[in-house]
Amino acid sequence: MKAFVLSGLCAAALWGGAARAQEDYQPRAENVEVETVEQYSRTNRADTGVYAMLAGGAEGYTGQLAPSVNPGLSYGATLGYRPSPYFGVELGYSGGLTDVDFNRPNGGGIAEGPDIVRNGGQALLVGNMTDTKLQPYVVSGVGVETYNVRSDGRGSALGFNDDTSGYVPAGIGLRYQLGGLITADARVAYNILFDQDFAPSTLDPGVGDGRYSATLSLGGTY
Repeated sequence: MKAFVLSGLCAAALWGGAARAQEDYQPRAENVEVETVEQYSRTNRADTGVYAMLAGGAEGYTGQLAPSVNPGLSYGATLGYRPSPYFGVELGYSGGLTDVDFNRPNGGGIAEGPDIVRNGGQALLVGNMTDTKLQPYVVSGVGVETYNVRSDGRGSALGFNDDTSGYVPAGIGLRYQLGGLITADARVAYNILFDQDFAPSTLDPGVGDGRYSATLSLGGTY
């Protein structure tokens, strides 16, 4: 009987020791690396794709052209495509209405209404500085435009004539996308003219004899 009791006590002791050893042995989690995948938030990211805008503002001329042509109205339309938030291409129409700096008895220039009507087209590359909905950017490219002098012959006597020439636009801007469909854009550009034969000049044209513009645009990205 005593041997039976001793055997039972030994078996219980061995079982308890094995169970405690099993509980004490646990795999260490110190060396297990947990990878965290960051979800990039798109709530403030610029939309890509096709966009279209209408623009209005003011323009003027610099250098030897400034005394001959007064500042006037600038307007245009843009169709662009952004394949990525940082890069885009644009095709645009650019127009302008200006008066010749000439004193008529009833004020204004040399004709009723605008004296010079400008129409042109341009192809631009756009480099965006951020990928957010508020985007500063730089822009440059090439364009061609025509000048129509509406003067009933008096403009030619003063040295103004119809002309077609090219130009290189360079500008900076700030774009903001409001929601998924509305895009607002403010842009300042300086256009280097290939020639200025539409206006009288006594000097060879230079980089400083160009046209500046400041426009506000409104449209959407689709």
